[in-house]
Amino acid sequence: MTESEFVSTIYNAIKIGDIIHKPRVTSAILDIKENGNIYYRIGEADKKFVSTRELVDVYAVLSTNQLSIKEICNIASASCNSTTIQWLLTHARLAKRNQHGHFSKSWE
Repeated sequence: MTESEFVSTIYNAIKIGDIIHKPRVTSAILDIKENGNIYYRIGEADKKFVSTRELVDVYAVLSTNQLSIKEICNIASASCNSTTIQWLLTHARLAKRNQHGHFSKSWE
């Protein structure tokens, strides 16, 4: 899978209104902008986004190795993006989480 296919798979797997399962709050996809930013809300009013750059950086690690939650946190531009990126990976069925909290790719 190429980087472009990876990012496209994520965009194709989500739609506005999808609920993002987070540990402490309810989130939802609000919008996907032309620049690729995926906007979501946390709680009732706080608006955040995951950028295409973050997704590309996740792909770079995941395509060659397992991806730890710590690595996702390092890639994420904001701490709340970490759980959103984890959700995007599993929701799009691009990665599976093992018992040690690492993600491994789901494609060959």
